[in-house]
Amino acid sequence: MAAGDDQSVIEHNLAAARRVCEAWNVMDLDEFRRLFDPQVDYRNIPLPDDRHIGPDAVHSVLAAFRERWDATLRVDNIAAAGNVVLTERTESFKHRAGTKAPFELPVMGAFEFRDGRITAWRDYFERSHLRLH
Repeated sequence: MAAGDDQSVIEHNLAAARRVCEAWNVMDLDEFRRLFDPQVDYRNIPLPDDRHIGPDAVHSVLAAFRERWDATLRVDNIAAAGNVVLTERTESFKHRAGTKAPFELPVMGAFEFRDGRITAWRDYFERSHLRLH
């Protein structure tokens, strides 16, 4: 990816953000390490103190979640400008043990990139939509 080729950079960023949004529930740690900067800052904004630094930490928190929940992930809209990609998506969850009701979570996400890797990922959603308990 040539530094001066803005369209190529944007297309790369769009593809990487889409991959994360549509496949975080199946991606292995090696893929997280390829897509994310070593100091990536991942946050679920509505949840207090929900900050994870580094691809290993991001993978760990998502892997723990997917141990309990099957997820179907859909990107509804995606847009990029410069080094930022914005996503609107729907994440549908079904509890693996069947002891909790399934739910859908509409999510807005912001991804920031540097040198082809995700340096920040922030998700915004209505906390009342979560049905974890």
